[in-house]
Amino acid sequence: MTDAGPGPGPGPGTGRRSGGGTLSLFLGRIGGVAGALVVGQILLGVTYIVGARSISPGTLGLVATCAAIGQVAAVVVDLGLVNYLVREAAAGRLDDARARALVAAKRPWALAVLLLVGLATSLVIAPSVPSAVLLALVGVGVWEAQNANGLLRAQERFARASTGQLAGRVGGLVIAAVLAVLGAGELALAAALPASFLLESVLDRVFLGPAGERRRPVAELAGHHRESLGFGLANLAASAQQLDTPLVTAGAGAFEAGLYAAGGRLLGPLTFLANSLGMVAAPWLARAGHDEAALRSEERRVLRVGAALCLAPLVAAVVGPPLIPLLLGPEYASSGTVFAVLAIGAAVVTINQPFAIIAQNRGRQRAVAVGIGSGLAVGLLATLVLSWWGGAVWAAVGYIVSQLVIFVLLGLAARRSRRDGTTGVAPVVPEGPEIS
Repeated sequence: MTDAGPGPGPGPGTGRRSGGGTLSLFLGRIGGVAGALVVGQILLGVTYIVGARSISPGTLGLVATCAAIGQVAAVVVDLGLVNYLVREAAAGRLDDARARALVAAKRPWALAVLLLVGLATSLVIAPSVPSAVLLALVGVGVWEAQNANGLLRAQERFARASTGQLAGRVGGLVIAAVLAVLGAGELALAAALPASFLLESVLDRVFLGPAGERRRPVAELAGHHRESLGFGLANLAASAQQLDTPLVTAGAGAFEAGLYAAGGRLLGPLTFLANSLGMVAAPWLARAGHDEAALRSEERRVLRVGAALCLAPLVAAVVGPPLIPLLLGPEYASSGTVFAVLAIGAAVVTINQPFAIIAQNRGRQRAVAVGIGSGLAVGLLATLVLSWWGGAVWAAVGYIVSQLVIFVLLGLAARRSRRDGTTGVAPVVPEGPEIS
């Protein structure tokens, strides 16, 4: 996959049309991003395997719960800003330097909140104080990594974004392996997870180079966040898997949470298809601008690709149950069944992605927010109740419930937006004083 870097863009409001965009180009971009994501998720899965084999399911459940809280906290604090900035930059309504300035304006309070949340939860849940201190950095690392990665995607520098991600995952795996060999199994995952994200963010910022705009438009953040809320809840839906683990801990205890986390963390390579489709399709549709005929054609293309990609998780649902106990050990046998159930949910996630992108691109962020918020509320409640009733395996059914509700609501939102012929519009953001 080549990376030509950022080029001169049109002025605000002109939009960048896909013009002669072809299915092969679209699939090529998805394939390139997906390839990097699947390798990254495999590396993360191997990291979990290395850590899990040296600790009990109960300890794994506590570590995974802390990491999940940090990851979800980063998504909540982001409020969808980075994906919103990607869309606005791709459509020509926001230049790259301004997007970086907005992220810089948000950084001080975002990192302070994430560090506080991380310490408060990890010191209570983590198996030891050293692991608590390390796990408190997960949210900080995730926020920095997802923002730096998003800024590279806004410039359509997908190869550099993938390189940073893969290098970070390799670094995390090396740390986990070294600590496991040295006998510090409890710290292996606790150190590897934040290090993986922090290394990725450092490399991405090297690729981005010096910032073009030094001022920080703090006063504009509120206006941009109102527009980004739909993206934030869409990202939260993708992170619902991480949010499930703390609920299983609360409903069924750390041991069942460890079994659930073992299956859930190996699910990552299956969700890469939905993630890569979202990363590529959002700027792809945005560049169609206000040409309704061209936009409908590109939307049909995205829908067809999403339908085809959902087959991969269904195949994995058949292969996973006999394979996972061989990788993790006999005490994780139930994790294979958990994986199979979650894989069915991942297939629905892949179908949901095109609906969310189409509705968001046509300015229906609020409808997407309501749909995803409703699905999450129902699914997370189901996860908590089912985990109390039937342990890790039944808790996984809550994930399917969540995604089915989202499927119905997002499908209706996308259908209505296409019927009305609405297209996304640039947000009105008041100018205000800026701080250096």
